[in-house]
Amino acid sequence: MSGCEDGCGAKAVEAATTPAYVRTLWLVVFLNAGMFLIGLIITVTGGSVSVRADLLDFLGDALATGIGLLLVGRSRRVRSLASLWQGFALGALGLFVLGTALSRMAGGVAPEPFGMSVYGVLGLCVNIGAALLLLKHRNGDASVRAVWLYSRNDAIGNLIVLAAAALVVVSGSYWPDLIAGAAIAFLFLHSSLQIIRDSRRELREVVE
Repeated sequence: MSGCEDGCGAKAVEAATTPAYVRTLWLVVFLNAGMFLIGLIITVTGGSVSVRADLLDFLGDALATGIGLLLVGRSRRVRSLASLWQGFALGALGLFVLGTALSRMAGGVAPEPFGMSVYGVLGLCVNIGAALLLLKHRNGDASVRAVWLYSRNDAIGNLIVLAAAALVVVSGSYWPDLIAGAAIAFLFLHSSLQIIRDSRRELREVVE
């Protein structure tokens, strides 16, 4: 048997249905959707792999948070199954970003660093705010933790983009951008495994 006979599973579901949590999710959805649109513009004009990876992270975060809203009030099993698929989706996103970075290694031009810097700073501010809003909810069930991990990844990704932009300026090379994109991809893959592991554990607890 699992160690949740005292109702810890029920408490996790209850924590994910409070009005405060729902309001937080709506705000995070709008913030991440806005950053995705801004990232599209910067990627088209600047050609940065790391910004592309980061904007895809914002898109994933907006979708994951939106799914979190749809799951409010659902059973623990439904929420765990949904978070399992969120983990697989994040893993697929990581593989796509990694493939994009590898495909650019054969050659390319240095991306425009100013747009990278602006996006990194703006995104970092947005993600620190989102992460702080979600901080008190990070110990809920697998679905809640998935939303938290997506937001945490965004903040780390923005720091990587800023570091890459500075190195592009110094070196005049596209390699810092590619390495940054690959680093964000590995961050996706690591969090994907964590979400999948949490979801499978909760599904086993529901069965037991």
